[in-house]
Amino acid sequence: MAKIVNRPKSKKAFERSRLTFAGGVGSAARLVPEPLFIQSGKGSRVIDLDGNEYIDYVIAYGPLILGHCPKAVEDAVIDQLHQGTMYGASCELEFMVSEEVVKMVPCIDLVRFTNSGSEAIHFVLRLARAYTGREKVVKFEGHYHGWLDNIFVSVKPSPPIGLSNAPWKMRETAGQPENVLENLIILPWNDLEVVEKTLKNYGHEIAAIILEPIMFNNGGIVPQEGYLAGLRELTEKYGVVLIFDEVVTGFRLALGGAQEYFGVVPDLCVFGKGFAAGYPISGFGGRREIMELVATNEVPHMGTFNSNPLCLAAALATLKELSKDNGRVIRYISEMGAKLRTGLNRLFEKYSFPIKAAGSDSIFVLNSPVLNLRSYRDFVKLDFDFIHRFHEEMLSEGVWFMRRGNVMLSAAHNEEDIGQTLDAAERVIKRWAAKN
Repeated sequence: MAKIVNRPKSKKAFERSRLTFAGGVGSAARLVPEPLFIQSGKGSRVIDLDGNEYIDYVIAYGPLILGHCPKAVEDAVIDQLHQGTMYGASCELEFMVSEEVVKMVPCIDLVRFTNSGSEAIHFVLRLARAYTGREKVVKFEGHYHGWLDNIFVSVKPSPPIGLSNAPWKMRETAGQPENVLENLIILPWNDLEVVEKTLKNYGHEIAAIILEPIMFNNGGIVPQEGYLAGLRELTEKYGVVLIFDEVVTGFRLALGGAQEYFGVVPDLCVFGKGFAAGYPISGFGGRREIMELVATNEVPHMGTFNSNPLCLAAALATLKELSKDNGRVIRYISEMGAKLRTGLNRLFEKYSFPIKAAGSDSIFVLNSPVLNLRSYRDFVKLDFDFIHRFHEEMLSEGVWFMRRGNVMLSAAHNEEDIGQTLDAAERVIKRWAAKN
């Protein structure tokens, strides 16, 4: 792969975009010094406006679990397109997809579909409050559950304030009213003792505990041994609803998501991203007795675009692909990810390069080899400028992962991709060593 020196057409497109499109990009996550403008994608690769090809480990921040333009999904969407895009009424695809989800995900007896992870999170918090008659919610410092006011708190506090075992609640943006903090309790991740103390003192006020089963948005930090099981035991003891945010982990770590992978079943869960291979749909579901509040309309769930037939067709095709041979595709993605993660770590160790690939096999994060990452407070000690520089160097070699260090695999990645990525990483490391 030829070294990519510059991207003049992407730069020109960005300049033009900023004139009428706020910030020049469609999401704050894409707001980087020189954003890529992609012309097309196929399989594991994308091509930018300048004709440069990249191995894509961003995969649209997670949804493209089957890669770009998977034929089975394309065919299903095209077929549905000829039958109609929206009806404003029920269609068979709703129960066809829900049947597949209920079969796969351990906690789900009943399910509903919506349009984004943020919407789904917003609703399950309301649902937990309705079910328990309580108002407070526990979330963990550094965990991301969407950008709506009531939960966009203490995601990336910089610097984090308060004691490590008693973080301060911090709004993430201008425009959030201060009263969104009133019903939130922020705790450190991976400290079961603090959770137990909190529930002992305030359990009668707490409706739910919500968490990313693996803290992918900030460091790829895995739960300590017994931590998730401990949360399950404590929430049952105090009558608190346990919610897994599986927007990232759902249908990726296993067919049944993180709850299957770790063997811990929550009361409610939210899923999205890999659910429909790139089409905008998410969902939430859980125990029948809680979801009956939705079924009976005691807690109304509404939305014009809910259960959009095009997206449901994509979801059904995706779930069928993922479930073939008892999840062979997911095992393959993990196998490719393990080869890449192991190979990168061997290079980092060989050249004493201060990066480590940590997390799961199919999605991992590049961070520091010297930090024992247990919580967000450990993660913020990372040299982010170093990771950003490594990202830019790898991009110049035609390898694209997230600027914050997240690397995601898809079913389209293969041995050739892994080999070329490792070769590119070695070139970057050697160049780096020569300069320094």
